[in-house]
Amino acid sequence: MTPCSRTIRRLATTGVALAALVTAPAATAVPGPSAPRASPSTRGPAAVRALLATLPDRVTDAALVRVAGRGLQPPYTGRAGRVAAGGRFPVGSVTKVFTDAVVLQLVAEGRIGIDEPVRPRLPEVIPAAYAGVTARQLLDHTSDLPRPARVPLDPYAVVAASFAADATAHPGRIPAPGTVQQYNGLNSFVAGLLVEQVTGRPFVRELDRRILRPLGLRHTGLSEDPVIAWAWSEGGLVSTPADLDTFLRALLEGRLLPPGRQRHLFEVPAVPSAPENTSCPTSAACFSAGGLMRIDLNGVEVWGKTGSSGGWTSGVFASAGQHRRSVHLLRPGAAATSAQQRARVEAVVKAALLG
Repeated sequence: MTPCSRTIRRLATTGVALAALVTAPAATAVPGPSAPRASPSTRGPAAVRALLATLPDRVTDAALVRVAGRGLQPPYTGRAGRVAAGGRFPVGSVTKVFTDAVVLQLVAEGRIGIDEPVRPRLPEVIPAAYAGVTARQLLDHTSDLPRPARVPLDPYAVVAASFAADATAHPGRIPAPGTVQQYNGLNSFVAGLLVEQVTGRPFVRELDRRILRPLGLRHTGLSEDPVIAWAWSEGGLVSTPADLDTFLRALLEGRLLPPGRQRHLFEVPAVPSAPENTSCPTSAACFSAGGLMRIDLNGVEVWGKTGSSGGWTSGVFASAGQHRRSVHLLRPGAAATSAQQRARVEAVVKAALLG
């Protein structure tokens, strides 16, 4: 039995439908610069503390924010509303950065080339029309793969049904990988299957032995809640603010990748962002070959990733040079609009990092 087959059997036992696959909230991007730089008296933890003092409100029911970095020992953690400071939370699409780190480790080991087409590795999954799609294009979302389909739970079926549905809905469509960036969770499903094919082991086992155990992330792992676990390598992890900060710091400090591959974390393709791509704040691509978003906040370059799952929005960000890192977990209010939620995320990240 192949690792993919074992994954299918293991996950299929939950019997949970994947109806949320295309209706789950997309990852929330941090909009570009719009507000003035905070004054010295309100920078960093002080600014976050002041913001949290205004919560909860109609936009945010609860919040948990961790700020770490230069001059912050120990890191600052603040909360508002009903939220446990030491609890585990679903982190949604932040999972993608963990998945991409595993793929880049395999690239560093020479087990797959970053610009190698992936179809020969997964011929039973990827149609011939997508024969040119490379590992890099999965990671930086320029693969032009179709959107995930609504199918019963299991990663293999998600991928297969997605291509089948796209062929039916768009007969004769000619894929154009490498020409535009379209944030798409199917890339991460395929990346997870690629890890299994290359290593001969289940994705969750590789994630554990390559990332979680070496970094001591004892509170991070695939969710046991089938409503969340369906997202697998795309968005199925639960974690804590401390674990997420440990991961982000290790990733950016080069403790997970050798120097020759560390550069991929910051390689953003010189292509436009698709018009329907709401994850990037401008018309240019913003995701790197390591799955990180490059965002400009008042002239400060920051890198990170957002996610949404289980009623929470999450995010990890760091300013250039890691002078500051932030982790946030926000529970949106029932009546909050997407625009209001994006503005709140922007406010939190600015308060945390622009100090």
